[in-house]
Amino acid sequence: MSRENIIVGLDVGTTSIQAVAASKNKTQEMPQVIGWGEASSRGMRKGAVVDIEETAVAIREAFQKAITHAGIKHAEAVVSIGGGNIFVRPSKGVVIVSRADREISREDIQRALLQAEAIPASPNREILHNLAREWTVDGEKGIKDPLGMTGVKLEVDTLVIECGMSALKNLRKAVSLAGVKIKELVLSSLAVSYAVLTPRQKELGTLVLDIGGSTTGLVIFEEGDIFHAAVLGLGSSHVTHDLVYGLQVDVDAAEKIKKTHGSALAESTSSRDMIDLKKLGGDSTIQRREVANICEARFSEIFEMTQKELKKAGRVSMLPGGVVLTGGGSRMPRLDKLAKKELSLPITRGVAQKILGPEEIVQDPAFATALGLVIWGFDETFNRATMENPNESSFVGWLKKFIP
Repeated sequence: MSRENIIVGLDVGTTSIQAVAASKNKTQEMPQVIGWGEASSRGMRKGAVVDIEETAVAIREAFQKAITHAGIKHAEAVVSIGGGNIFVRPSKGVVIVSRADREISREDIQRALLQAEAIPASPNREILHNLAREWTVDGEKGIKDPLGMTGVKLEVDTLVIECGMSALKNLRKAVSLAGVKIKELVLSSLAVSYAVLTPRQKELGTLVLDIGGSTTGLVIFEEGDIFHAAVLGLGSSHVTHDLVYGLQVDVDAAEKIKKTHGSALAESTSSRDMIDLKKLGGDSTIQRREVANICEARFSEIFEMTQKELKKAGRVSMLPGGVVLTGGGSRMPRLDKLAKKELSLPITRGVAQKILGPEEIVQDPAFATALGLVIWGFDETFNRATMENPNESSFVGWLKKFIP
């Protein structure tokens, strides 16, 4: 099987790392998962690499599991990046249509996008994505694809996503040390949106909430395109830490309690259900509702931060497509009910679309980002990044293919 028919998605998270290998040929409409692997993350904190060697070991473990399971030899991956080093800002590009007959060409579109990206990035940041949100031709707004239209002035409204340079360099070093070549770096919450959203949800207006270990990624799609993005500084590991202090147990016991007895809605937990902490390193027996109270408090805080972002974007209670919950943290029982209560929007749990594979992987929210990276990698309609110069922004590298 040729390398061109294989994509590996590598999701490097704070608490765990997932890798998914998939194949696709010209007769297939969707990629097929052929291998996967998972490893406990090491050397990561709040979505950033803090120990390059430790992170490299964990990356190598997950990646090798995936390609061994797939029975292939491969050394390249589409890699996620997230965490608190992500920054989002709007931008705009304006150009005059170059052709004498005023028909908008691909070159005009490319120049407009480059103009939007030409606004200097903030110091010590690098542009990851420059995503078109809306096109305007001679003052006519709301245009999705201006190619072939007639006009004099072409404008594009974009969302520029940047990352701190040191965080990028450290991740690149860790991946390289693991023996993996980066095909492309993609914002993790953007990648997961590619996996779990249908075209209809993107059109209606939908929020994807990707609850990870230490952060929560937030992406809003509207009228088919990205509208807003943010990274919240809380995740499911904060629930674990709250349980450590609240129950006076160690981290491993707290994580086990969260997974086995946790609930995001205390009112639906019986006060008669008891947990014997003595079996888990504690020294007492407690009500399961006490655990639920701790879980609910922290997840409520995540949804409160989400509501603030919706207010900033002007979309409070204004997303007909509702909220799609995904990420490892979304496994918490009754989290959908708490989200509906806090956000006053329809809530669904994300399941990967446009990819074939075993249900235990395709329907596992922890693998959703890795699956989205695979889908992204196979999507030939999107601007491809070139990693030959890692300090060069994705769009500029792509654009050079078209400029003599």
